[in-house]
Amino acid sequence: MYDVNFKSLVYFMVAPTLCYQLSYPRTQAIRKSWVVRQLIKLIIFTGLMGFIIEQYINPIVQNSLHPLKANFLYAIERILKLSVPNLYVWLCMFYSFFHLWLNILAELLRFGDREFYKDWWNAKTVEEYWRMWNMPVHKWMVRHIYLPCLRNGIPKGVAIIISFLVSAVFHELCIAVPCHLFEFWAFIGIMIQVPLVLITSYIQNKFRSSMVGNMIFWFIFCILGQPTCVLLYYHDLMNRKGRSD
Repeated sequence: MYDVNFKSLVYFMVAPTLCYQLSYPRTQAIRKSWVVRQLIKLIIFTGLMGFIIEQYINPIVQNSLHPLKANFLYAIERILKLSVPNLYVWLCMFYSFFHLWLNILAELLRFGDREFYKDWWNAKTVEEYWRMWNMPVHKWMVRHIYLPCLRNGIPKGVAIIISFLVSAVFHELCIAVPCHLFEFWAFIGIMIQVPLVLITSYIQNKFRSSMVGNMIFWFIFCILGQPTCVLLYYHDLMNRKGRSD
C-alpha cells in the first residue's frame, strides 16, 4: 500500500533506519560545526580501537590455543585476559557507530528520529538489553518479524524464538560472508540468548529490589559472550588458512 517512488527509496536506503515510511520527522537545518566536531571524535575513537586491537587483543589471541581444545583453566585465563580490551573496543565501536556515525548521517540527511539506542548499560535482564542497544534493528524485528507472528496466531514465546532465530542467521552471515568462514559460533551465541532471557527474567523477578540482574548481564556481556567468540573465530580462521596453504 506504500506509494514508493525513486526519491523516497533512495532516501530510505541512506537514512539511518531499516523501516520504510512515506515520510520521516525532519530537522530544519544542518549544523555544520556540530558535524565537524562529531567527525573529529569519530576519527579519534576509530584510531583508539585500532590501537587497542593491535597492542592488546592481537597478541592475546595469537598467543592462545583454541578454547575448546585447550585445558579448561587455560581457556578461562585467556578469556579473562581478553575480556577487558575486548570490552573497551566494543564500547568504542558502539560509541563510534551508534552515537557518532548514525547521528552524523542523520544530521546530514536532516533525519529527525535520533533514537538509535537507549540506556542498555542499565539493563537488568538480557531481554532488556536486546530491546535497547540497537533500536533500528529492534524496530525492524518488531515490525516485520515479531508482530506478524502474533497477528498470525503464533504464541508470544514462539514469536520471540523466531525473532532470535532470524537475528542469529543475520549475525552469522555478517561474520561468515566477509571471513568466508561458516562455523556457526555467532548463530549459537545468539540462540543461547533465549534461555538467558528466561533465566535473567526469573532472577530479576525474584530479586526485584536488587541489581543482581544487571550484574549477571554484565558478567555475560564481558566474559561469556564476545571474548569467547573472538577466540573461537580467530583459531578457526587460522586453521582454515593453514589447511589452504
